[in-house]
Amino acid sequence: MSLPSKLPPIDEHTQRHWRLRRNDHSAGGVMYRIAPDGQIEVALIATRGGTRWQLPKGTCEPGETVEQTALREVAEECGLIGVCEAYLGAIEYWYWDTHGRTAPELVHKRVDFYLMRAVDGELSDASIEVDSVNWFTLKQAMDTLTYPSEREIVRKAAAHLGCSI
Repeated sequence: MSLPSKLPPIDEHTQRHWRLRRNDHSAGGVMYRIAPDGQIEVALIATRGGTRWQLPKGTCEPGETVEQTALREVAEECGLIGVCEAYLGAIEYWYWDTHGRTAPELVHKRVDFYLMRAVDGELSDASIEVDSVNWFTLKQAMDTLTYPSEREIVRKAAAHLGCSI
């Protein structure tokens, strides 16, 4: 059986009635540092051949707290060790998972984000899931992030740090 070439739009009806669906929970962070010039910089990762810039995040593992997941995933994707300073909120979205499947699965994903201060490690894209990783000023991050919901998380981080963007 092959996947349909065109999937239905993800609307309220599809969300309620699609047979194959699951809930995923992830966590990540806005990892920041104070650059040598005194500006606050945040770490962003690039995926999909460098076409999508986003905040580092990943799936919660059994037995982990959400905060532990966020710290682990940021370390795996960015090479940085951080400490959580504040909870920034969650984003939720729906998407079709067709990877390696004979039928599309509708996924409802929640991602919790934390403000993290980098305390150790070196910026590195060692994860196979990451094409590139880089430091960006808050303004550059707002201009670079692919997803509006993640820009809102960075706005919350900036407010928590007493910065305007």
